[in-house]
Amino acid sequence: MEEKIIKAEDFITTKWSGGETSQLYIYPENADFSKKDFLFRISSATFTGCESTFSDFSNYYRYILPLEGSLSVDHKNLYKRSLSILEPEFFDGGWKTYSENSLDCRDYNFIFSKKARGDFKVIKTREKVSLKENGIYTFFSKENFSLRLNDKKREIPAFSLYLLKTEVENTNIEIEDLKDSIIISEFFK
Repeated sequence: MEEKIIKAEDFITTKWSGGETSQLYIYPENADFSKKDFLFRISSATFTGCESTFSDFSNYYRYILPLEGSLSVDHKNLYKRSLSILEPEFFDGGWKTYSENSLDCRDYNFIFSKKARGDFKVIKTREKVSLKENGIYTFFSKENFSLRLNDKKREIPAFSLYLLKTEVENTNIEIEDLKDSIIISEFFK
């Protein structure tokens, strides 16, 4: 088992035409997002305008949700949807997708290759989480939280990413000291 805490000051932040994006984690770690040679990526973006067009990621699936502000997505010729805070949207990265947002919007993105499997959930209460498969799991919250793994408590600072690579099936984690929701991303090769 491998674990680490990636703090906000370690995120890679870049500007894009509509704002800034912070890359919280990319796998494999030597992958290049612009070359689309990654298996999964977690990021969070802010906006300088109220509309944007999503990049084409035809060989990927995406989850997105607003952490702050308002966000709506329009999947051209499919459907439109307004998202509440922490309400995820799952879609094919190849869809022509547009968004409208408030200027105070900050989103959270999990994008993963169609060659793999991924899952995404938001936990809003203290609870036990069972990690049923070998994989890579990430935990994120806007607030400080703690979790217990193998009877050892881990303190996770606000706006940091806790990364856990498991090699043992049925790993149990207890979420403790939860002030806000936790976003869990799961990735399986």
